[in-house]
Amino acid sequence: MIVMKSVEDVVKKYFDRSVTDRERAIFEGAVALGAIYHQFLGIPVCKDEGIIRTLEETISKTMKLQPYRESVEVKINADEIKGEKSHAYDYETLKGRHLDVKVRTKFGNTRAIVRMRHIPEIEFTLMYIEKMEEV
Repeated sequence: MIVMKSVEDVVKKYFDRSVTDRERAIFEGAVALGAIYHQFLGIPVCKDEGIIRTLEETISKTMKLQPYRESVEVKINADEIKGEKSHAYDYETLKGRHLDVKVRTKFGNTRAIVRMRHIPEIEFTLMYIEKMEEV
């Protein structure tokens, strides 16, 4: 009789045994933030609400496909995007300062809420751990 291992049994052997559920929940959330930042920055955007909402939904839905994501909330700050185009080459590209992202991951008995947003005081798009919960 052949015993089939679960996907997680296979994956688990690649993570150091000392990695806790807490650390893994943080890791999974951080992967999503990094993916969002490096895959979507530079995409053309404008103040059009329909385009902004479509992009927010696209980023959210695609990042939620990754393992252990409970939710991915993406908000694009339209106030930071240029107004009307003055010519064909006058468009904005998505930048870190436009994004406010919250990712909830759950691994084992731990939930991590990680965040990425522009912090005006330091003029930097910061990725950080917002909250940890035992569930």
